[in-house]
Amino acid sequence: MTHFDIRRYRREDFHALAALYFSAKGDEFRFEPNGFERFPVIPLPFDESRLKAFSDCEALLMIGDAEPVGVIYWRESHIVGLLVDPAVRGKGVGRALMTAALAQMGESVTLAVVASNVPVIRLYQSLRFHGVGRRQGYYQGVAVTLLEMARGPIG
Repeated sequence: MTHFDIRRYRREDFHALAALYFSAKGDEFRFEPNGFERFPVIPLPFDESRLKAFSDCEALLMIGDAEPVGVIYWRESHIVGLLVDPAVRGKGVGRALMTAALAQMGESVTLAVVASNVPVIRLYQSLRFHGVGRRQGYYQGVAVTLLEMARGPIG
């Protein structure tokens, strides 16, 4: 049985994080029509906008068998990304990372999620997030509908 630990991201984690990003990023589009074909993943070291966004964030990693199996990263009160290795999906990694990050963030937290990704929306709802609107987003120039979600007093 694998033991999981959560810890802060360190610079020396970058290559393992990049591998996790490549294996997990496309999953957020898996419920979009032709999602894997329409949204090909660019490796993190070559995706300047995502790399910049990540470098401006605080991040926590979940480690299992000495390798990252999940990461959550945020800036101030906005969760920028949550990635979980598909091999451990459904084992509580996302929930544990969300809980750990929320414990470090303020009372009001926001995030955006691909609107077709119902399983992760249910996770966020179980953590007291609710939908506050929809907007058009883009990944690699391809449009996708995002659900904006919030938790706590916003205003």
